Amino acid sequence: MSQTICRMYATPAQAASAKAALEREGYNEVYLVASDNVGESIDDIVAAITRGYVLKAHARVYAQTISRGGSLVTVHAPFTGGGRATRILDNFSPIDSGIAEPESHVMPWNEATPMSCILQIPVLLDNPTPFASFWNVPPLSSSTFSLSALLGMPLLKRFGPAASSFGLPLLSRDPAPLSSLLRLPTLSRQRSVRR
Repeated sequence: MSQTICRMYATPAQAASAKAALEREGYNEVYLVASDNVGESIDDIVAAITRGYVLKAHARVYAQTISRGGSLVTVHAPFTGGGRATRILDNFSPIDSGIAEPESHVMPWNEATPMSCILQIPVLLDNPTPFASFWNVPPLSSSTFSLSALLGMPLLKRFGPAASSFGLPLLSRDPAPLSSLLRLPTLSRQRSVRR
């Protein structure tokens, strides 16, 4: 995935210097469109700009400035190289292109919602107890309203695992309970044939 970054310059010399600096830094997809290297019509200029994978609507805006002597440099920076490419282009005094730069959507870090910050996904609920709020149940249960109270058991069991409360044995005396239940032999009585 790459990021397309465009900068407009007042002179072809500035644009050529910016393009050369990007290429020295290892950027391969760098395009320069100036009024002296394309046709004179707006359509020719738009066609040259769109070859650099610029949206046609943006290319029409850029073409107006290029027809008046400006020059456009477009670079396709890899996913991690957009900031460096932007700094390089900005070192050569770009002029206003007529297209507003996209706003940065970097979310501030929040210790309470680290995964939302990492994935840059807004938090959907600020309610710490959505289940309790939806069902209108208090978030902390009292001893009079709990599953244990409904089953007639104390909240904290003092005498061992819950299995003994229901009359279930804690340990089975059967060495192979699943085999016994399914009435399958545990060991095969058939002899293996050696070859």
